[in-house]
Amino acid sequence: MSDSIASLEDLLQSAYRYAHALCGHAEMAEDLVHEGWLKVVAKHGPKPDKALLFRVVRNLFIDDIRHKTRFPSDSFDEQLMLDATGFDPSHHASYDLVLAQGLAELRRVDREVLFLWVFEGYTAAEIAELMDQSRGTVLSQIHRAKGKLKKYLDQHGSKKLTVVKSTGRQS
Repeated sequence: MSDSIASLEDLLQSAYRYAHALCGHAEMAEDLVHEGWLKVVAKHGPKPDKALLFRVVRNLFIDDIRHKTRFPSDSFDEQLMLDATGFDPSHHASYDLVLAQGLAELRRVDREVLFLWVFEGYTAAEIAELMDQSRGTVLSQIHRAKGKLKKYLDQHGSKKLTVVKSTGRQS
C-alpha cells in the first residue's frame, strides 16, 4: 500500500472516530465523514488537511442537530436500536466497558474536547481554533471533562484505570 493511500486511510479513520465521538452512532458517523469528505474534495481537492475535514464534519453534525430541532420527526426509536457494527471508538483506547460508559455519560462537548486532546493529540490552542472558542475555555472544558470522567470511574469501581494528568502540551 502506498504512503498516500495509507495516510488517506488514517485521515478517514481519524475523521470517523471524531464523528463517532460527536454523535455516538456508527452509521451517523459514517454519513458525516462521507458527506464531509465529498464537500472537502469538491472544494479543496483530494488532499485536504485534517483540521479542515474535522471542521467540516463538526459543522455537518451541528447542522443535523439544528435540522432535527427545527423539524422533529416520529421515526422509529433510534435509542432502542442497537448499533449495527457494535464498534465504539472509545474502545480504541481501552476495552474497559466502564471507561466506555463513562465517556458516553459525558456531555457531547466534553467528549469532543477530550477526544481531540487525548485521542487525536491536538493542543488546547488547536482545539480552540477548530471549535471557534478561546484557549481558556478549551482548557476549562478539558479540566471539567477529566474531572467528570475520574469521578465516574471512581464511583463505578474501575481501579485499573487512571485519568492521566496533563503533560504540559496545552500550549
